Parts: sequence; C-alpha cells; structure tokens
Amino acid sequence: MIIIPPTNKRNRRRRLDAQQGDHALSASRTRGMRWFIALIFCGLVARLYYLQIDQGAAFRQEAVLNRERRIPERPARGSIVDSEGDIIATTRPRFAVYVAPRIAKDPATLKRLATLLSSTSQDILDIIQETQHNQYDPLRIAPDVPLKTVTQIGEDQQDFPGVSTEPEPVRWYPDATLAAHLLGSMGRIDPKEYQDLRSDGYFSDDFIGKTGVERQYEQYLHGTPGGTDLQIDARGRELSVTGESQPVAGDTVVLAMNRRVQLAAERTLAEHHFIGATVAINPQTGAVIAMASSPSYDPNIFATGVSKANWQPLNTDSSKPMINRTLEAMYPPGSTFKPIVAAAGLQTGAISTHSTAYCPGYYMLGRARFGCWQRHGEVDFYSAMAKSCDTFFYIAGQKIGPNNIAIYAKDFGLQEKTGIDLPGEDLGTIPNPSWKYKHFKRFGSDFDQWFGGDTLHMAIGQGDVLVTPLQMARVTATLANGGDVLTPFVVDRVIDPLTNAVVFQNQRKLERHVAVSDQNMEEVRRAMRQTVTSGTGRSVDFPQVAVAAKTGSAQTHGSNLTHGWFICFAPYDHPTIAIAGVVEHGGHGASSAGLVAKAMLQAYFKLPQTRTGSSRSD
Repeated sequence: MIIIPPTNKRNRRRRLDAQQGDHALSASRTRGMRWFIALIFCGLVARLYYLQIDQGAAFRQEAVLNRERRIPERPARGSIVDSEGDIIATTRPRFAVYVAPRIAKDPATLKRLATLLSSTSQDILDIIQETQHNQYDPLRIAPDVPLKTVTQIGEDQQDFPGVSTEPEPVRWYPDATLAAHLLGSMGRIDPKEYQDLRSDGYFSDDFIGKTGVERQYEQYLHGTPGGTDLQIDARGRELSVTGESQPVAGDTVVLAMNRRVQLAAERTLAEHHFIGATVAINPQTGAVIAMASSPSYDPNIFATGVSKANWQPLNTDSSKPMINRTLEAMYPPGSTFKPIVAAAGLQTGAISTHSTAYCPGYYMLGRARFGCWQRHGEVDFYSAMAKSCDTFFYIAGQKIGPNNIAIYAKDFGLQEKTGIDLPGEDLGTIPNPSWKYKHFKRFGSDFDQWFGGDTLHMAIGQGDVLVTPLQMARVTATLANGGDVLTPFVVDRVIDPLTNAVVFQNQRKLERHVAVSDQNMEEVRRAMRQTVTSGTGRSVDFPQVAVAAKTGSAQTHGSNLTHGWFICFAPYDHPTIAIAGVVEHGGHGASSAGLVAKAMLQAYFKLPQTRTGSSRSD
C-alpha cells in the first residue's frame, strides 16, 4: 500500500486551481475578443450605412461631378410689353465674371480681382459663401461688367486663375422709370427661394422678380436654362462633350396698360413735383389702364444687384420712392367718399334727391362746430355733391348712421383687398362703433366710445376712414358701370414667344353687384356729372367727351395742407375709363390730383392739351 504524503495532495490541488484559472482567463480573453470583433463589425456596418445610404446620394453626385461638368447657359428673361406691344422690359447681352469656388483660398488672386471690379475681397467671399452649392461649379460674382474688364481678364489670365467671363442676358428697362412700381424690381435669389425654385431650373446666383409684375409673373418670365455637358478627367480637363441643350426664353407678358395714359400721369406728377399716386381702370373689364406712383425710381439699378451707393439715397429719401403708393399707402379719401354716402342715403331712404340743407359754412353738433370748406347757402342733393357741401353730408351722415355707411362702403369694396395681380396690397379701414371699441378699448372709455363727431367725420371721408388709391379707382369704376365690383388686373395675357400661343389670359371677374338700385346709382352718377358741369370738377369739362367726377381734400395729422383727391369716369353714357388719384399735401383736389386726371383723360381720348389754372375746391 502506497501512502501519498499530504504535501503532494496540496501541490496537485494547486496545479488544478492554476489550470482552472488559466482556462477562465483564456475564456475571458476569448469573450473580450469576440466583443471587440463585434464592435468593429458594428462600426463597419454603421460606416457603410452612412456612406452608402445616408450620404450615398451626395457622394454619388460628387463622384459624377468629378467626371462630368455642366456649363449652364442662362435663358433670356421674357419681355413685358404694353397693350400696343411696345416693349417696357426686355433683356440685353452683357458680360459676367465667374470664379471657381477654390479662389476663396487664393488671397492674392482675390485681391487682384477685387481691385479690378472696384470691390473688396470680403464682398467676393460673401457672394461665394451665399451661392456655392458644390466645390466645382463656377459662381457669378459680377453680372454686368464693361468690355474693358472682360478684355483685361482675358489678356492677363495667368494673374486670374479660376476666373472666367461669360456673355449672358441682363434685365433692361429701356424707359427707365416708366411704370417702375407696376413692373417691379429684380434681386438676387435668397437661399430659401433657391431651395424652393432649384427644381424649376434656377441657379443659386440667379436674379428673380422681387416686386410688381416681375415677382407676380416670375413663373412665366424666367424661362428654361440650357447648357453643355462635358466629360472631364481627374484634373478637370475637358475630354468630350456628352450633351447640349439650348435655353428657352421666358414668355412675353402683355400688360393692359395704355402707354400714353401712363406717360401722361407720370409726366404730370413729375412736372409739378407731386408726391402721390393715380390709377386708371376700365370699368367694363377691370383692366388697369395706368398705375403711377410718385416719386419713382429706375429699376435698372436692381437688375444686377443694387449697390450700396445706389441703395442709400433711395432708402434715406424722405419721400419714400420705393413705396408703391397706389396700393401700399393709405389715405383718408375726403370728399371722394361722398358718392358712397349718397348711395347709402338714397338706398336706405335716409335722404332723397329732394333733400335740402342750409349751409352757413359750418354745422353745429351741440356746442361743437364742424366747418364746411365754403359757405354754400341752400343746397339740394345734386348741388351738394357738385359743390361738395360738407354740411349737407354731415346731416345726411347722421340720418344714415355709421353702421349703414360702413356696410355700403364695404359693399363698394373698401376695407378689403381688391385681388389685383400684384403683391403688397394694403387693406384700408372703414370704422364703425364696434370697430372703434375693439381697437381703442385698451385706452379706456374716453377713447373707445363712438361719438356724434365720429359720424360727421366719417360722412365726409375723414377720421379713421383710410383707403388706397387703387381701392378708390375700383369704387369709381363701380360707380361708372352701375354697381359691378370687379377684380382689377394689370396683365392682360401671357404669350409663348415661339408659337405666339396664349398660355394665360386674365378675364373679367365680377366680385359682386352693390346693393344699390339702378335708379339710385344713376342719381349719384348724375350728381357727379353736375360736379363737372357746374361744380368743383370743371377742370375736366371737355366739349368732346362727357366726364363725371368728384373732388376731395383730406385733412392730415401734423400738416395744415390737405391731401388733394380727384376721381372721375368717362364717357358718361358708356364709361371706358375710371380714374382715382391723390397728391400728398396737394391742397385743393381740382388743382392737384385733378391736373393729373385731366392729363390722363386728354391722353386716353387724344384730346388737345390745354392748361388749367388753379381752382379752389374741397
């Protein structure tokens, strides 16, 4: 029998424990290696997902750009012509300077180029940053440069690596300021606009319409770009031409505007240094015959990006030439509001054509004295309109009531947008007791209550009554045609210049017919005709054509001079033109806005030009 010493048992146990420890350590290392491999695999899968799926499209595009390049050719912008086909806006060929995006990392070339363009390196860098969407396509940094600059870049090409010049069409307004606010202005496309329009063939450095017709009809005017597709090598050298397409010019936009009438309006406003606006509408269709805002500006300075030197005077000018006063500025209409009050009075029965009043030159409401612009004595419905007697309309307004006046004013189209095919239209204001409470209740009961004086002010187009010249032109057109409220439009049609096919046509659009009987409407029209034959509107009393009109002067806060208003339509029996105009601080309506309306009527009907002396009117 062999007896194992106790010492040997302990040694064997130690060896077994050691073997088990080594095995556990090996298993732990194996598990760790597996987790490490799994982690690496997951990382590879994630990276492949990022490269192949998440960023796959971008990398594919970059790979394509590394071997393919498209040299774009911009389309000529569509022309804008007047109703007779005379060009108002077109394009002309000019040269543009392009740079490769890599030039941003070349300070020396940047500095030379900036000096040549009378610019700064930072200005060029800003344009690159704003318009760059990949690292290959050239970017336009100067869209309209003289031939001398083009020649110098070509002759000294070694000094301008990455710089090139290309001919391209640039927007041009041959008559400069003519109809500038109606046409609108151009501007560089901003990042949001580019994202919205890039699928329609726009470039990141394009110029698009920002205001007026240029903006409203951008989709027709822009055209379709063309270009040449090139295959290039790794160094960017051209290998072959793989495709080519010709640009397609934009469509031709035909305005409803009558050039003669537009010129007459703008010339008269400018000659007298009037600040104001006038609008002429065909009352049978709603077509805008003329639309002038004064002072004006030259939209050519915006065609290739307005410079600081050009923008600063426009922006700081106290007369605000960039405002389209025809539809963006609001004024109290003064006595040109009286035809609406007269129609409301006749229709509600508050007054009749036999109503009379005595005007001592004022009207007393309690102890408050409300003046009339003249002492008229005894007046009836027709003479009150013809002579614009405030006293008669104070009394009529009290009988009609503010709520009824507001109802009929809105029915004629006030305190609503006309729906004209131009951006930026303002709404205006027609007050009544609930309106005043809503807008002034935060100031307390002394301000939010409707008083008798509010009604008197409202009855003569003062107080909180605010309108745009465009709205008043539509009101005048509604009076002229017997009650149809039409949607005005400045563009008659859009034509494809290649096929001459009409791709868009504006039509007469009836919004509603005012709730005034034909008889009552005719009585208001008759009173407006008497305004011309024996009242304050005699400046447009032509022997060749019968005109109906209404003068007005509206008091303004902070000035002793009133705004001068004039509305009219002709011919009386079958009107084809309705005009409304205002001259800021012009005083009497007949001798300010009336002069503009007279010139427009003479141009429209081709009447002899005659001078009119200053006449006193409301």
